[in-house]
Amino acid sequence: MTSEEEAAEKIRVSNLTKFQKEMELRDLDDALSYFNTKRGINTGELYTLRGKFKALARDYGIGFMVWYWTIWSSTALLTYGSITLGGVDVISLLHKVDGYTGLEIASKVDPQLGTIALTIAANELLEPVRLPIVVLTTKPVVNFFSNTSQRGR
Repeated sequence: MTSEEEAAEKIRVSNLTKFQKEMELRDLDDALSYFNTKRGINTGELYTLRGKFKALARDYGIGFMVWYWTIWSSTALLTYGSITLGGVDVISLLHKVDGYTGLEIASKVDPQLGTIALTIAANELLEPVRLPIVVLTTKPVVNFFSNTSQRGR
């Protein structure tokens, strides 16, 4: 779009009523969704979990990110609790790793930091389970909270 076309569009939009703007934005959003779906078909991304993940990030923005990090944090807290309550001795695990690698990591790691590192590593291993859950639940969760916040107005 040239700068002249942009200026003309700004003038046109400034003369629209609030309702007309809302209707136009809905039409534009529908067109964008249509073209993004066509793009996903052409690239093959529409049929992959990674592609669906990207589409959710694009379509739901901050709501998607908040939901993803809520799930990520929840699994991290559950993993940390499981390691702590389960009595997993991280230092003894590191001694086993030291036996395989010949390194002396166990003597250099604080037990609490080791527990946190094990939590993060285990939590990342849960990604193949977590990602499909996030992909399947993002739309209803974001829509629920969007509708709830609009009803409160």
